Amino acid sequence: MAAHESTYEPKSRFGKWMDVRLPIGRLVHDQLVDFPTPRNLNYLWTFGGILSFFLMLQILTGIVLAMHYQPSAADAFNSIVRIDRDVNFGWLLRPLHAVGASMFFLAVYIHMFRGLYYGSYKAPREILWIIGVLIFVAMMAAAFLGYSLPWGQMSSRLSPSSALCLPPSMSWSPGSVRLSCNG
Repeated sequence: MAAHESTYEPKSRFGKWMDVRLPIGRLVHDQLVDFPTPRNLNYLWTFGGILSFFLMLQILTGIVLAMHYQPSAADAFNSIVRIDRDVNFGWLLRPLHAVGASMFFLAVYIHMFRGLYYGSYKAPREILWIIGVLIFVAMMAAAFLGYSLPWGQMSSRLSPSSALCLPPSMSWSPGSVRLSCNG
């Protein structure tokens, strides 16, 4: 990779003196003003950074929520209510975690469709694509487990029926999936 030639020219005598001794102005100019970028760069390429932000949000809010959660069938729902009412900013943490998960998956889908549109699954990047699909499957499993944690009306009714659909969907027979999921 070729080195980027700097185009920074200090204007004042003090700026020239400072540039020789401590080139902070040159560093800022080269990294923020005159940074070489590819021609096909657009906003779709920012979703990797957006995913990193949402992942950190999920991890941080999840750790705080896990510190106050009681993982038993008898106490799970009451601990959710206690988080909302008694924990400092618990009323903010739970929705932030829930909406952050939805936004995380939205960003994942946009990131995947960008990869499909630009052909990121083709050689020589097919191994990277396969790793991304495995990460996506792990994220879906984690989301399913996180959805069933609060033990409220929706999670207690939908999680068992969703879990019953999982084993037949692993097979390649469309009839077995329809029979299992639809009754």
